[in-house]
Amino acid sequence: MNRCLGLGLGVLLASASATAWAQAPVAKAEVEDNASTQPANLTTAKLENSIGTRCALGEGVPQDYALAAQWFRKAAEHGYGKAEYNLGMQYYFGQGLPQDYALAAYWWERAANQNISAAQYNLGNLYFMGQGVSRDYQKAAYWWQKAAASGNADASRNLAVLAKMEPAVLHSTPLAGPVATSAAAPQG
Repeated sequence: MNRCLGLGLGVLLASASATAWAQAPVAKAEVEDNASTQPANLTTAKLENSIGTRCALGEGVPQDYALAAQWFRKAAEHGYGKAEYNLGMQYYFGQGLPQDYALAAYWWERAANQNISAAQYNLGNLYFMGQGVSRDYQKAAYWWQKAAASGNADASRNLAVLAKMEPAVLHSTPLAGPVATSAAAPQG
């Protein structure tokens, strides 16, 4: 594991509609730098996420998705939203872990609840398609509305499509309020 140690901090955000990892603008990264952890653990979680990012991208080290997933999990267990999002990506694409849409939904929901807009968008996609969760257009609209409120243009486009398909859904979906999900708890 230590072949990815000693790397600088980085940020990883990519949407599930893309098949490649992408770097996020710094301003957006600062907004989305959330964690449900203590400040001392936040520094550790950021470093673990950064190491995972470098391993996933092959930046300065050989690309190793399995090792990246291990580092993302460590950071996610600290409650670091970006790592929760990244771990969801690993599960969604089956990179270094078995592909598991339910676990992708679980980790994206945790990140979405910390206002990681890419996770909100991806979670909306899962509910729309019924991948790893039961198909639920209201929950899809809820998460897309939250992502769109953060400036996610893809979420806005998806809401427009949903409005044409199921106009009643958007009228009955409040932007605020808890949404109980059926995302599975992680098993490993």
